[in-house]
Amino acid sequence: MLSPTEVEHVSRVDEQMVPEDYIETVTIEVPTMVQVEIEIEEPQAVFETVTHQVPEIVDVEEEYEVPTIVEDLVEVEVPFEIEEEVMVDVPVEIEVLKERKVPVATFIPVEVDVPVEVDEEVTEQRATMEDVEIEVPVAVEYMERIAAPPCHWHDIKHSHDIKVGLTHTHHHKD
Repeated sequence: MLSPTEVEHVSRVDEQMVPEDYIETVTIEVPTMVQVEIEIEEPQAVFETVTHQVPEIVDVEEEYEVPTIVEDLVEVEVPFEIEEEVMVDVPVEIEVLKERKVPVATFIPVEVDVPVEVDEEVTEQRATMEDVEIEVPVAVEYMERIAAPPCHWHDIKHSHDIKVGLTHTHHHKD
């Protein structure tokens, strides 16, 4: 039997085999930011005195030779047509027999290993989803009425009949 201040917890554990989902490890490459020290040269305004050389136009007298057209009498040889009879050797066709070696195809029986297709029976195991009833342990709570707490210890005199050293309660109407 339980005392009024105790609570009883009843739990039940039941082990069941539950199929687990396939776990896959995925590696993701994540770009990172790296700080690099860079020297940057910034332009600055500098004021300096600069001397420019400006060209000048000067009139100068200069002598040069100009080509001129002069008429001269010149003799030119002009070719003219002459007909002549010339003997030319014309090639004559002659039949000549030449002996040549010509490749000849010969058939030789050869043994060749040819791959053969073979049917094999393969058993494949696949995971399937299946509903499984599982009993889950649940805590059971009992509600019990606990007696009212004591008023105080009795070292004090009361107007009602109480023995010294015992606890008691006052039944107040709320």
